[in-house]
Amino acid sequence: MKYSITLLLLAAALSSFAQPKDYPVPEKTKNNLFYIQRNHNKNTIIYDANFDKNGNLIENDPVDVYWLRYEEKGQRIELKVIEKKFAFGEKCERLKSNPDFFKLKLSATDKKELLLKQTAPFKAVVFTKINDKMSILDHLYIFADNSGVWPDVKYIELFGKDIKTGKKTYEKMINP
Repeated sequence: MKYSITLLLLAAALSSFAQPKDYPVPEKTKNNLFYIQRNHNKNTIIYDANFDKNGNLIENDPVDVYWLRYEEKGQRIELKVIEKKFAFGEKCERLKSNPDFFKLKLSATDKKELLLKQTAPFKAVVFTKINDKMSILDHLYIFADNSGVWPDVKYIELFGKDIKTGKKTYEKMINP
């Protein structure tokens, strides 16, 4: 009983944190797939689709990842090597079982399957299950304790849109 009360209190404490309402929303461009924001500051990691001149995803480099530094001048800054390798980088591989899709793997986690699909020339989306509903991913919010040498992720919030109903989807993954 004492253990379950502790878990309830912990869940209540964590649920009081959420993505701040005053965080900027990046401009939605034709290339934008999704973005990540964190509790550390308003700087945002952007994931854009890379298209060739004909509007097709570039096979060997379909995703462009970079910072929008809202805390500075809002400028684009490339990720550092360590950020690519351990935190916000990605790898894409075309699925052999369905060549219309790329498996998108984020450096930091593989807890969610992300699938990149081109839906039209110069148009692509990322699909994932959010709260057991297949959704188009809009963005993630990461809450981490930054007091140590390496951030300790406490939870990740996923925001998207149900592909069947068009309604917003949401999921909070505690200590992923």
